[in-house]
Amino acid sequence: MTLKLNRFLLPVLLLLAGPVAFAGEIDRLIASELDRQGIKASPEADAALLVRRYFLVVTDRIPTEAQTRAFLKNPDRTALVDSLLASDGFAGKLMLKWGDLLRIKSEFPSCMWPNAVQAFNKWLFEEFRANTPYDRFVRELLSGTGSNFRCPQTNFYRAGSDRSPRKFASDAALLFLGLREVPDDWLPFFSQVKFKSTKEWKEEILCLDVDILPPEHPLRLGGKSVTLEEGTDFRKPFIDWLASADNRDFALAFANRLWFWLMGRGIIHPVDDLGSGAAPSNPELLNYLTDRFIASGFDVRALAREILLSDAFARSTLYTQPCDDGLFAHYIQSRLTAEQICDGICDITGVPDKYSSRAPEPFTNFPAGTRSVEVCDGTITTPQLDIFGRPSRDVPLESGRDNSVNSKQILYLLNSTDIQEKLRKSPWLKSRLWGGSIKDMTDDVYMRVLARHASPEEIQAVTRWYEGARPAGVGFRTAAESLVWALLNTDEFLFLN
Repeated sequence: MTLKLNRFLLPVLLLLAGPVAFAGEIDRLIASELDRQGIKASPEADAALLVRRYFLVVTDRIPTEAQTRAFLKNPDRTALVDSLLASDGFAGKLMLKWGDLLRIKSEFPSCMWPNAVQAFNKWLFEEFRANTPYDRFVRELLSGTGSNFRCPQTNFYRAGSDRSPRKFASDAALLFLGLREVPDDWLPFFSQVKFKSTKEWKEEILCLDVDILPPEHPLRLGGKSVTLEEGTDFRKPFIDWLASADNRDFALAFANRLWFWLMGRGIIHPVDDLGSGAAPSNPELLNYLTDRFIASGFDVRALAREILLSDAFARSTLYTQPCDDGLFAHYIQSRLTAEQICDGICDITGVPDKYSSRAPEPFTNFPAGTRSVEVCDGTITTPQLDIFGRPSRDVPLESGRDNSVNSKQILYLLNSTDIQEKLRKSPWLKSRLWGGSIKDMTDDVYMRVLARHASPEEIQAVTRWYEGARPAGVGFRTAAESLVWALLNTDEFLFLN
């Protein structure tokens, strides 16, 4: 009874209490470890950096000029976080993250095929938009039966050519417990899973072979003995154990993963190798987040809210002194993801990319204005996304995504005719007049590209450049295009600061 009361009452108490008391506990635990090691935390980042950080981390989008100006006028972090977490952008962010991990891909090696990919992504998006409790989401994902088109979660078992009990158990262990090895006792729980085809192209039915006999001996699961019964769904005892509030490892693995998604590094790192013996950088913090997640009824949005409203999230990326990133004395700088960079350039110029599929269903050409985060099929890509390290979705690991910097990216940003064409066709640049004011133009471009006002020194530098270029025939529109292009090539645009 106590667990049920906590599950349904805690979200209400969170709303009544507000973020301060609970977010403060995160900061207290971090501060305690920093004090123990004699390290001073970085100060809070300025409001312009924060609004850009919040939009990118929560929704994978850079803020519009209007959104940035509104926050700079009234920097209410609580209101901003609540609006972003309630947006479709956050549901899309989670859909993209889980799409990487679940290897959602039409063709080799997952071979889900387009109709199943579309159905699976739609199901994920609706689950996250409804803020389905994480334990229920996992239960639904692992217990599905039926058509891969009509019961989309069955595609969990279809990712890849190896459809064996060991593969199913290994996927569940890796995704939901952060373990890369599974004991043999876990394999019988998935031994009934079978597939049969239908007359519809690429449709398969996941069914259970109830004629499979259970092992004669009890199985060990979580330190307990489990006896499977003939004619039942063998998966059910495993799922009941896995997604139970009594299984702290289940809650801990996701709390650690969500912290990594929002903060740039896991408390145990890497987040999908928890069985390697790596120690948490702050055990008390990880235990606290695990307890909070369980007590909230596995409320993903509530846990994300608490992390996002902490002082730790709002810190500058600048070091006060050298220290391990795992202490979270500063926010961890990282390069933007492939989708954030490519969609960001499209948003800034107002010219979208085009996406098409080799398979003719549900459509060959994606609707105009489709963003890369909405494609959600590892088979469909562009050269730009590949250059910036979009994962191939061949492995269910966070390391499948490459956010490093390389020379190809630099050359693309400097020389790409694709970016030049976007600037030339930009409806935003065409619509801006600025009354011939180089100051207004500079500030607007900085606000659009970097989500901040241009400094007096930057305005002065652009003015000097423009005055020197005018005799060579450089007009106002060309100057604006050049400034946008120059800012797209800065670390400030390419990195989450």
